Amino acid sequence: MSENRLFILKQKNHDVAVLQLSLEGDIENYEIINPARMPYLGSTESKHLYSWWKDRAIPEGRARLVELLKEYKCESPQELLMKNLGLSLTDTYWISPAELDLTWEEVNLFDNGEETIDFHDGEGRVHYSNSKDAALGGHLEKHSLKIDDIWYLDKNSDPKYSNGLLNVNELFASLVHERQGFKEYVRYELLNEDGEINKLCRCRYFTDENHEFVSAYEVSGGFHNSEEYNGEAELEHFIRTCTDFGLKREYVSNFIDYMILTDFAISNSDRHWNNFGIIRDSETLEFLSLAPIYDNGNSMFFDAYNTLNRPTILKLEDAGIMKRETERLNKLVKDRSLINMDLLPYPEEVRRFYTEHGIDRTKTNIIMESYSNKIDLLMEYQHGISIGYNIEMYEYGDEVPVKNRKFNPQFLMRDLTY
Repeated sequence: MSENRLFILKQKNHDVAVLQLSLEGDIENYEIINPARMPYLGSTESKHLYSWWKDRAIPEGRARLVELLKEYKCESPQELLMKNLGLSLTDTYWISPAELDLTWEEVNLFDNGEETIDFHDGEGRVHYSNSKDAALGGHLEKHSLKIDDIWYLDKNSDPKYSNGLLNVNELFASLVHERQGFKEYVRYELLNEDGEINKLCRCRYFTDENHEFVSAYEVSGGFHNSEEYNGEAELEHFIRTCTDFGLKREYVSNFIDYMILTDFAISNSDRHWNNFGIIRDSETLEFLSLAPIYDNGNSMFFDAYNTLNRPTILKLEDAGIMKRETERLNKLVKDRSLINMDLLPYPEEVRRFYTEHGIDRTKTNIIMESYSNKIDLLMEYQHGISIGYNIEMYEYGDEVPVKNRKFNPQFLMRDLTY
């Protein structure tokens, strides 16, 4: 007799697929019932449902994962996810044991996330754990809490970086967006805990049971995993899918341009395909907007031990849509004017901001001086002056087009394309 169990993958009360799960919570087999409501778009390859389920679980390597699994008597993150019915506070997908007649209203976390629920299967009582965070991704510790009927997410900073630096970076990114007058971003609050400053940053969930998040990865259906991956083509595919589902192309294109430009300004190194996406109506599946900009902690030279000069900045690779920032600027951005340089914080403001939030002087100076170099490069780019590692190394001597936000007049008369 097989030890596998049958579950129904559901979106709210809609049946989506029949899943056969192992005792460890892995998908062994499945049958799609309702393709239109699958949790990703654009692909029917079987590997994508497997990867979607695996990625939904807490990732291996999370600091408290072993402790959490022991607490809930689970062998793996997938088993913990299964025992929590795959529920999340970011969307309306879940799994129901095939032998039980459960409804969305009984189990959803938005209404029931603070309760322990027992279900009767006709032969005995079946208990499911109530870890509302079993579907929280990312390598940092985080947990959800409800305050005055509103769900919030508390995220720990990476302990490798003192005084909650990554959380301070989230707050700085919020300052940048506020200065620009851009409203579609997640607002963070810093919290101290157990004598540690900035240990947590708190934000309000931008989802509820009527509005769910679909990552850019899921919107494009895993196309970017193919061997012929091309970041430019992939982004166009994402934009086209958004317009096919009702969003205005100008809105999507300008949003993406602004996101790439501000990510460059703050050196956000983690804008991968799961760190942006769309908000859709969970019932009609209509695309309502792009998701507000979030997850900016890996920014502002958080892992730099010395001030980064211009060539070093331009040579860095990261986890973005394309590996290098200059590639994203030159190949993806259509309107480089969408960021107002005059409204970006000045280096002395940056120094004061990080100092006031408890970051030590040495690290603050590294951030400030590296940021100053970065903003000079962004000014050059915005004025049509080509930027790149080869240009820095082989075209320029001791002088550069912009220094401390001031143009060197002799460069304005030159053709600096390389």
